[in-house]
Amino acid sequence: MAATNNKAQDFSQFWRIPEGDSELLVAHYNQQTFGRHSHDRYAIGVISGGAEKLFYRGAHWYGTPGSVVAITPTEIHDGGAADGQGWRYQMIYVDPAWLNDKVLHGQVAADYLHLFRQPLRQDPELAREILYRHRMIQRSCLSMERETILIELLAKVFGRYGLPVPEKAAPEREAVRRVKQRLDRDFDQDVTLTELGTLVDMDPLYLIRVFRREVGISPHSYQLQRRIARAQQFLRGGMGIADAAFACGFYDQSHLARFFKKIVGVTPGAFRAGATSGRLIVFG
Repeated sequence: MAATNNKAQDFSQFWRIPEGDSELLVAHYNQQTFGRHSHDRYAIGVISGGAEKLFYRGAHWYGTPGSVVAITPTEIHDGGAADGQGWRYQMIYVDPAWLNDKVLHGQVAADYLHLFRQPLRQDPELAREILYRHRMIQRSCLSMERETILIELLAKVFGRYGLPVPEKAAPEREAVRRVKQRLDRDFDQDVTLTELGTLVDMDPLYLIRVFRREVGISPHSYQLQRRIARAQQFLRGGMGIADAAFACGFYDQSHLARFFKKIVGVTPGAFRAGATSGRLIVFG
């Protein structure tokens, strides 16, 4: 009788996003092993299950659930399962030049590479944050949202394991006023953080921090609130849901609906029916 192989099959998903020219990976490997190699990007992620072993900078390292992965570009390493259970991880691979510009802005040269001396650290709190932000990036179809998530997450990783990201003095309130004015005017446009930063002469990470401190939410969330507010106006006036979605910068009706219910508490269809009927409708 032939022997059966009880090992689960390897699984992986891989995709790219334009922000940071980044690549994302979600994988569960049982049989996969990686020979010694290097990346041209920072490899940042988390071990979410099982255990991985790898060689890095002359030593062997072991990662278990709650381990944060941080590997420097060009550093030779390998990877494989530490036991028969395999390992699961979620990774983000980020262009170092983009990171230097957007996250470490003004602190380092354009070709700087920060050396992570440890590729694996047990850090359950940061590991949970990476998993959560990774899922948010996967689901998002808005460029500013993805860029905001990515910049804030990488700043946290580098602030804890790499370079500190210092605050700088700036005319903050005026900058926030101008950014809000731009987002109010161009609520339906795909405005980037780079454009907003250029507008007020701030790097994107600092702009996010200042805006969040002054307003309570990120520039992306503020723009989304303005889009939903304008969509409510259109729906109150009897505009169709698909037309309102397009007019407010959403890709389609379902894209509007996903964010509308989170903010308003009811679907666009229910809101439109209540807003145009002339009578009170209570939605459970």
